[in-house]
Amino acid sequence: MERGYLSHQISKPRFRKIERAFYMEFRARVLRADATIPERIGSYEYYMRQSSGENYQVYYRRHRATQIEETVLNQNVETNVLGTAQQFHFVAAMKISHDENAMLIVMENENEECHTMIKDLTTQRITPLPNVKNVRNVEWSNAPRKQCFYYTEVDAHRRPYAVYRYDCDRQTRELIYEEQDDGFFVDVSQTKDGKYVLINCNSKNTSEIYALSTHDEKATPQLLRRREPNTVYFADHADDRFYIVTNADKAQNYKIVSSQEPSHHESWETILPESQDVKIEDVDLFKDYLVLYERVQSVPRIRVCKLSNPRENNHFIPLPREHEICRISPGVNRDYMSHSVRFSISTPLVPEIVFDYDMQAKKLRVLKEISADTQTKKKSNGRGSQSNSKKHKESSDKLPFVPELYTCERVFVPSTNNLDVQVPMTLIHRRDVQQNGQNPTLLLGYGAYGTNLEADFELEHLSLLERGWVIALAHARGGGELGLQWYHDGKGLQKRNTFDDYLSCANYLLDQQYTNPKHLAGKGVSAGGLVMGYMANEHPSLFQAMILKVPFLDILETMQDPSLPLTVHEYEEWGNPSDPKVYDYIKSYAPCENMRPGQVYPSMFVTGGMNDQRVQFWEPVKWVYKLRRLQAKQPDDEKRLLLLKLSEDEGHFGGGGRLEQLQENAMEMAFLYRALKLPFP
Repeated sequence: MERGYLSHQISKPRFRKIERAFYMEFRARVLRADATIPERIGSYEYYMRQSSGENYQVYYRRHRATQIEETVLNQNVETNVLGTAQQFHFVAAMKISHDENAMLIVMENENEECHTMIKDLTTQRITPLPNVKNVRNVEWSNAPRKQCFYYTEVDAHRRPYAVYRYDCDRQTRELIYEEQDDGFFVDVSQTKDGKYVLINCNSKNTSEIYALSTHDEKATPQLLRRREPNTVYFADHADDRFYIVTNADKAQNYKIVSSQEPSHHESWETILPESQDVKIEDVDLFKDYLVLYERVQSVPRIRVCKLSNPRENNHFIPLPREHEICRISPGVNRDYMSHSVRFSISTPLVPEIVFDYDMQAKKLRVLKEISADTQTKKKSNGRGSQSNSKKHKESSDKLPFVPELYTCERVFVPSTNNLDVQVPMTLIHRRDVQQNGQNPTLLLGYGAYGTNLEADFELEHLSLLERGWVIALAHARGGGELGLQWYHDGKGLQKRNTFDDYLSCANYLLDQQYTNPKHLAGKGVSAGGLVMGYMANEHPSLFQAMILKVPFLDILETMQDPSLPLTVHEYEEWGNPSDPKVYDYIKSYAPCENMRPGQVYPSMFVTGGMNDQRVQFWEPVKWVYKLRRLQAKQPDDEKRLLLLKLSEDEGHFGGGGRLEQLQENAMEMAFLYRALKLPFP
């Protein structure tokens, strides 16, 4: 029934016209061919290329001495490299062996099921490993006499719970570690210097790590620090020392400590103390340097520390001031001995700029820039970032985009429930947009898991900006933009703060005359869909339309069912409803429990995936079903457009290649134009 209704609505001539126009525009802006900057690993450089007609990137490597290129994996040709009945399209992990002759490949399908294979890089032969089942991640051991690797296995709830060591010669496995607490997930990672494989055990708020020597084929786990509630830590290793990022001892924004080989945490030495105003978000480790990815007042930055004296000998990488509001993404940076660190930035107006920074010479160099004006590539001329902006631009006949005509700013909005709380909000729009209350506006929200709602490039937003839209990102409590306390203030029994912050941002857009309720749309993905559901129930008159992608709407029922994937793991995020106080609190805001008969709801575009293991498909279905029942009792002039797109073969993160993603984005744009009753040429 819903599928037929959706098909009928999207097949209407005007809807199809708008959808088709956006899709063709998106395709025109996608690079005809693109390649990543080669990454040095051992004797080879590894990179990816993708043409405009290909759904998947092709993986290559080139020998640094001979410059001979080899194809590592091409999914466009080998659409089902495992030879199984199911299609495994997504590369979940690729790990090169120490001798560079073999590669472990983990392929994932839309159901988040993973299979593993070994590819002989000398003969190009692919060997599936059918007895390595239910795998999530892999890491090679560097044992000299045996070819073996470690992998994590998932249980019936898709929880990674055990670590095995697999002997490739004997095709046997050995259990190394098994996690007994259902609230903890297990992962494996190799340290930067290759000396250890780490077993990382994490709940939402607690960590425990064990180290395995990669040179010992019979290595046993060595504990770094026993788990303590609400204490998290992450480790790497260099020059016979572990370097650890932790919030131990009430370091809310994290500090850096070090220790000799696996030892009791009492011997940890603080090398960089916590800063009250600076949140450490990520770390990259080299033989002589420690690179910190930090955030100050919601703005990211990068600090470089000399390992020999990190407190005194450190400096910041000078990023272009015009790109201050951005997302910074660390590069692969597998060359442990390097003096250069690679990273990229993306802004709402610039798709990507890839930098290399020489930490010794303190010089920043642009390796690649993809500009928003048709996503043409600009390549470095080898003299740094200042002289590259107008050179080496490839010809294009696609739509022009001039970033200088647009503005991206961050404002701080007083929260409705506490005027002392200032909520960051990113605003992007044309410079000539007038605050006359008439601009179509899309307000995005998330606010969960301590995850940042990043201000980076979204192709579909570009097309809206050109048409005079305002794009706004509400960085609500529950996210991580202002540190660990900002996260804690929007979780559990303080979850309502997330909704209040999003509401504050919506009211700001209205009060400052950016838009009006007839031209305001909201969008939330996953936990962001919970925000949309709450707003639709409590403040429906503020929004004309909403997009809810794989929305977490049936929170009360889900959190009462420990048999579902993630439920036990997420007690620390939402609370355990077996506690009456928690039950009542969740019930007070749960979208499916607070729908209002007789209320006119905003138009909605709701999506779900039959293979979604994180948000079960029945959550969006239940929401739409209940809305349909409410609509049935309303007069026709109060019934808003309600579309449910339920994909049979997609998981939480979608499915298919980039062309399918462009198609869904175009459908969302057509929905917005119809729901907001906007003219379209």
